[in-house]
Amino acid sequence: MTFSDKRVVDLINASFIPAWESVAPVSVAVFDLGDGRSVRGTMGGEIALYFCRPDGKVFDILPALHSPHATYWAIKNALDFYAKTGATDEAIVAHHRKRFGEMKAAGQGELTPGIVRSKHVIGVRRGASDRGTRALGEMLGSKSGVGTPEPVTVVEPGGLDFYKRQIHEMLGGAKPRTPAELKETVFVKILEMELKGGEFKYDVDTLAPIDILED
Repeated sequence: MTFSDKRVVDLINASFIPAWESVAPVSVAVFDLGDGRSVRGTMGGEIALYFCRPDGKVFDILPALHSPHATYWAIKNALDFYAKTGATDEAIVAHHRKRFGEMKAAGQGELTPGIVRSKHVIGVRRGASDRGTRALGEMLGSKSGVGTPEPVTVVEPGGLDFYKRQIHEMLGGAKPRTPAELKETVFVKILEMELKGGEFKYDVDTLAPIDILED
């Protein structure tokens, strides 16, 4: 949905040399229902949009998947910054230190109740007693959606500011680096995504029972 939006596509094609890299193999869960039937689904998965200088060093990042509107303006802001400063090492560090300080002072990007709830649900899924239940939770919580006719963008409430604050802190704390050098920090620390993949098969009879609680 986001990267088929004409405004986003036209802006990227007109202003960048776009490149795509898969940072980890896709994780696919397959649940055997018996009688030759099965259910397949993608587990998790995140993206990050890196804005790089001609030398490959990153000067800004849009972490996670966002709406076409938010993505368009993130690209515009990155272009404006590059046009004004040339994205020198000094300008990159100064810009991100300033933005991090502003966000911290204003309380932007702090853990909101919505983000806390989202992280709690993810934590419960990841802490399930058996691997099949954990995989099912990851599959159902994937941004790509399961069984929908069109892709669906899923973003936590306040997610953009929450992620961007961490990006500003990271990019303001060291000299510019390449996407490869930032991969572990961006995907593992900030987006909390495990950099592994492959196809995992589960027998539905092994799934843990669901507890039903009544108030």
